[in-house]
Amino acid sequence: MSNSKKALIIEGGGSRGVFSFGVIDSFIKASYKPFDIHLGVSNGAVVQLWYLLATADYNLDKMLFSASKDYVSFKNIFLNKSIMNFTKLYEDANKVFPIDFDRLTSHLANKNFYVVVSDAESGEAEYIELDRDNYVNQLLATGSLPILMREPILLDGLRKYDGGITDPLPVQKAYELGAREIVIIRTYEKEFVRQNKLENYIAAWFTNSYPRISVALKQNAEVYNQALDFIRNPPTDCTIIEICPPARLTAKRTTTDPVIMKANYKIGLKVGQDYLNQIF
Repeated sequence: MSNSKKALIIEGGGSRGVFSFGVIDSFIKASYKPFDIHLGVSNGAVVQLWYLLATADYNLDKMLFSASKDYVSFKNIFLNKSIMNFTKLYEDANKVFPIDFDRLTSHLANKNFYVVVSDAESGEAEYIELDRDNYVNQLLATGSLPILMREPILLDGLRKYDGGITDPLPVQKAYELGAREIVIIRTYEKEFVRQNKLENYIAAWFTNSYPRISVALKQNAEVYNQALDFIRNPPTDCTIIEICPPARLTAKRTTTDPVIMKANYKIGLKVGQDYLNQIF
């Protein structure tokens, strides 16, 4: 076990990611950074990015910034437009919270950071490492949910979708990469089991020009629950720890209420600190 790698995975969840930001801010403040492998899905990739950059002073502000109603409009679904304008959000956010890529590269010495995306053609998960010249598109790709984001995000000319469609909890991938100690920050309570919802089938209809991703959307609950089974029954040489909210978060995927988001961030801070207290 002394040569085994340790991985941190952060689940997506849109505005529920404010909980994850609270957890990683407790890690940053404690200078807790023992992980060799980092995997982020959808908004979880953004949380991982800022964890690796190790700037805890204004991470809550980033989530509040992203929750602005300037970037969310549910009426757009009737106009064949994105409900969430992620492209403008990322452009604006990069001006207010610029990414120091040199700092990121320095902090990634002897570590790996993978962003999970779903390929439209194959319907399979892909795990990409951020590229200095294309990281904005790569982060957009991992959060590109059908309906929420209608404009295509292309990487190397190929359309990509949200990584949570094909590998929402990439614990098995972390194991394949050599991790034998895995910590996963989830945005649902531990008892949560996913059920396919109507929105999955609506999204599948919107993506029927890509049959394999359409099928993946319909099978998302099954894939999610298979990952939960791996978490609860890991290989004998692997330990997996879940860091979860104690109960269902009041924040939903598209929540914009700052009061709710601040409260859920504080829950994350406490849960993160409780985890640190247990291991130190």
